Amino acid sequence: MTNRLNTTVNQQHSGDTVLKSAIILAGGRSSRMGQDKALLQLNGQSQLSRTVALAKAAGCDQILISRNQPGFIYDLYPAAGPLAGIQAALLQVHAANCLILPVDTPLLQPSLLRLLWQYPCASFQGSPLPAVIPNNSAVRHWLLQQLQQAAAQQPKDQVQQKSNDTVSALSVTALLHYCGGLTLPCPLPGALLNTNTPQQWQQATAVYQQKQQPYQEFKESISHG
Repeated sequence: MTNRLNTTVNQQHSGDTVLKSAIILAGGRSSRMGQDKALLQLNGQSQLSRTVALAKAAGCDQILISRNQPGFIYDLYPAAGPLAGIQAALLQVHAANCLILPVDTPLLQPSLLRLLWQYPCASFQGSPLPAVIPNNSAVRHWLLQQLQQAAAQQPKDQVQQKSNDTVSALSVTALLHYCGGLTLPCPLPGALLNTNTPQQWQQATAVYQQKQQPYQEFKESISHG
């Protein structure tokens, strides 16, 4: 299992090295999967461990895990979807920009994330996550404002009901729109497969095991991580 709260890779930097931070979103309810998606195993590793390895392979120096369990970062606004996880973790981010990674995209590659890192705010066409967003006071204020308004306007049960994947994706899309994010074509669109159901998980594991896409780079990064 990965290290816990504030899972951070501390490295020595020269004066001109840019710090790279990542937030891993692993706090979802996994209701459609029927079990904790972060703990699903692929090739002997949990999705959480693999996503940490992916962030390291993409060059991230600081890795924060949003996961509403002891030892990880808790949402300050419970049951409010991924924006709540981003908002709470972003308060601890050291870098000027931050990579946001979902824990349920097992076919992602470091090369795709390095492509996102070339821009201050960007995501791939057809999928709001993964994404790079700016870390500044305006973004943090916008996130806080959205969460406060949702908490004030919705009873708790309705807020929980709105935390389904469709609304969650739209919320992240709204954040990217606010930040002026670019939408990039993905050279490997199959790598963005999101696994919310057992059927999607079976599809992803079949692709991985049958090597229907060139995922050797990711596998090597894990074995040497």
